[in-house]
Amino acid sequence: MKIEVESKLSELKNLRANLGGNSFHTKKGLGQNFLVNESIALEIIDGANIDKDDIVLEIGPGVGSLTRYLLPRAKQVVAVELDKNAIPLLKNNTKEFDNLNIINDDILKVDLHKIFETNEKIKVVANLPYYITSPIIMYLLENDFGMESITVMVQKEVGMRILADPGTKSYGVLTLAVKYYAEASLVTNVGKENFFPIPKVDSVVIKLILKNKSELLSKEDELKFFQLIKSGFGMRRKNMLNSFAGIFGGDKEAVKEFLDKGNIDGKRRAETLSIEEYFKLTKLRSE
Repeated sequence: MKIEVESKLSELKNLRANLGGNSFHTKKGLGQNFLVNESIALEIIDGANIDKDDIVLEIGPGVGSLTRYLLPRAKQVVAVELDKNAIPLLKNNTKEFDNLNIINDDILKVDLHKIFETNEKIKVVANLPYYITSPIIMYLLENDFGMESITVMVQKEVGMRILADPGTKSYGVLTLAVKYYAEASLVTNVGKENFFPIPKVDSVVIKLILKNKSELLSKEDELKFFQLIKSGFGMRRKNMLNSFAGIFGGDKEAVKEFLDKGNIDGKRRAETLSIEEYFKLTKLRSE
């Protein structure tokens, strides 16, 4: 579905005029790199699959470059912006819409349970600041805010870690932590030239579809699962006989017996195990 948006802030000349005319200066410390490519903005919206029944949480909307594409399609957009100087521009750039709720705060401090207490269809769409990408993603995944999906622009390196396969250099704790809570997929690649100011690195847009609660482990087993992956990757270059030793009080024979029960060779490294194998080991620890 084509979304027609006037005064496109996704075009560099319009964004520059908007920022300059309001004496707004981007802040490197807040990771402010605004998207200036309409086709990518539309890919994000289409990838997020936003419709009129959805409540959208946009994190770091800035002056509204992407917000203007979300508002015509969503039931409501809740925009959480930390920079108080961006708020007047955001309000002015979205003044023709009546379905925007702006919150000037740090997303990690906002009481999202209170905001989304109606339990309506909630989807996250955001161009996340690079310096705090992983904490935001894990905050959204670890807390039960009732979200269906999270579609975010992230630094390419982080995106590749989230999407990595076992046995690859990028595969690690972040990969498995995200995979535990959600199914991840790539929406599109985004070159650094599509932003203003131009960052030093390329980006990707990824989509996370959150799993049903019934697919998750019990709280007790969840702790054991994360203990296993953190121990395994805490000494990434060592095999599991060594990296899991701390869990068993340094007793490598106990580690070997444990891994043998799961039919897993103790000489393997943690990065070679699939999430299914980590689930198997978690269940063995609960027996």
